[in-house]
Amino acid sequence: MHHHLKQSDRACIAALLRKQYTLSAIARILEVHPSTIGREVRRNGSDIYKVHQAQRRARNRRAKARIKYRTIDTSEELEQQIIHGLKQDWSPDQIVQRCGVSSVSSIYRYLERNPDLKQYLRRGGRRRRKYGTKRIPSRYQVNKRSIHERPIIKTVGHWEGDTVLGSERKLRIVTYVDKMSGYLIAAKTPGGADAIHAQAKQQFKGVPCNSITFDNGTEFALHKLIERDCKTKVYFADPGSPHQRGANENCNGLLRQYFPKGSSFATISNSDVQRAVTKLNNRPRKRLNYLTPREFLEKEGVRLR
Repeated sequence: MHHHLKQSDRACIAALLRKQYTLSAIARILEVHPSTIGREVRRNGSDIYKVHQAQRRARNRRAKARIKYRTIDTSEELEQQIIHGLKQDWSPDQIVQRCGVSSVSSIYRYLERNPDLKQYLRRGGRRRRKYGTKRIPSRYQVNKRSIHERPIIKTVGHWEGDTVLGSERKLRIVTYVDKMSGYLIAAKTPGGADAIHAQAKQQFKGVPCNSITFDNGTEFALHKLIERDCKTKVYFADPGSPHQRGANENCNGLLRQYFPKGSSFATISNSDVQRAVTKLNNRPRKRLNYLTPREFLEKEGVRLR
C-alpha cells in the first residue's frame, strides 16, 4: 500500500541515519518499502538529512502536484462563471448544475483557497455539521466523569478548578476554590496540561481533596493523572455552564481585582499571586456569617499550611 511519510517518520529516519542504520533496516522499522526510504534520502540527504527541510519540501511537492488537477483554477472561463454565480447568490449546488463543475466539494475547496468569496454564501462560509453526526471527542475527553455524578457536597475538601488568563493567552493563573468555605489555592502557571498536573500534586499536598470539578478546557487534559496523584475524583461541568462551578467563577472575579482582564501576566510573579490569595482568604464573607475562608476551615478542624 502507498505510504506517505509523516514528520514523525522523518524524525525517525534522521535518528536512525545518525546511528548508521541501513536504508533496508530503516524501512523494516517504519514498515515501508526500502525504495520509499531510498527516494526520501536521495531527495533530502546530500550531506545531512534534515527533518524540517524534508517535511517542507514534501509539503511543497504535494501542493504543486494538486494544482494541475484543479479544474477551476486551470480554466479562467469556468472560474469567472463560478464567481458570477456566487455574486448572484447562487448556492454551490446550483452553480454545479449550471456551470458543469464536477462536484459541490470542488467549489468549497476553491472557496477555501479564496476565502474572500465566502461572503457570497448564504451562511457566510460558516460550517454546519451534517444532520445526525456527532463531534468526535478528543483523547482527553474519553472517560470524563460528569458533574451530574458528583455527590451532594456537605463537607470541605470539594474543589472547583479553572484558569484566569493574561493578555498573552498563554500565561495563566490556575485557581482552585473549596466549595464550602470559598478558600482559594492559586498559582501562576507558565504552561498547559503538563504544568497544571505537576502543580496540582504540590498544591493539594496535605490539603483535604475529595473531588475537583473542572470546566472543559484542554488545559485539564491530564485529569486522570491528577486523580491518580492527588488521590481524588475529577468531575467536569457541562459545556457552557459556568454556573455549575459558581464558587470558582465568583472567586476568579475577586482575583480580577488584583489582575484585571486584559492585563499582562508577564510582569507578575507567583509571589504577587500569593499576596492576592492571602488577602482573599482573609476577607470576611457574608455567606460564612462574616468568617473568613481561613477561619471557616480552621473551625472545621482543617489544618492549613
